[in-house]
Amino acid sequence: AVSVDPCRVASSIKSGHMTTKIEVRPDGVGVLTMDNKPVNSLSRSLITSFMENFPKLVADDKVKAIVVTGAGGFFCGGFDIMEFGQLIAQGPDGFKDVPATEPVHNLIDMIDASPKTVVAAVNGQALGGGLEVALGCHYRVIAPKAAVAFPEVQLGLLPGGEGTQRIFRVAPLEVALPMLLTGMQV
Repeated sequence: AVSVDPCRVASSIKSGHMTTKIEVRPDGVGVLTMDNKPVNSLSRSLITSFMENFPKLVADDKVKAIVVTGAGGFFCGGFDIMEFGQLIAQGPDGFKDVPATEPVHNLIDMIDASPKTVVAAVNGQALGGGLEVALGCHYRVIAPKAAVAFPEVQLGLLPGGEGTQRIFRVAPLEVALPMLLTGMQV
């Protein structure tokens, strides 16, 4: 299997500052850190980097479990709003062959299908697609001052990364439903 040098922080794709970093700690925990300042938004380059780096941790025999977290005290602010505007500008014809949400679905499904335990270390806000990434992990550990929400519903948008199905697996109906209908922050 492929081995990741534990002394090296790797980055497969880097476009400016939008990337993920991986490291393997001496205790066998692989850490994937989303790093797209200021809120670690799910840009195309971050998703591409995640999709390239995550399998490296899965394939590494030294890695016993994987932690997904965000840099700078912010887990993930969801989809990149600038790229969202570009998607809207494409109109319906832009999505004839590939749905706009397919890349994030693939990312979340890859996490969920991992043969190694994947834990989301939610160290700050996990909003929209960021919460959906955390929901795709097998377990979640959330810092006391962290917050989770689907704020896109306040704009009339449904969560596009499987959050409508996954939130009910981890939260009771009386918490999950207001989150999905009103964008309530927890």
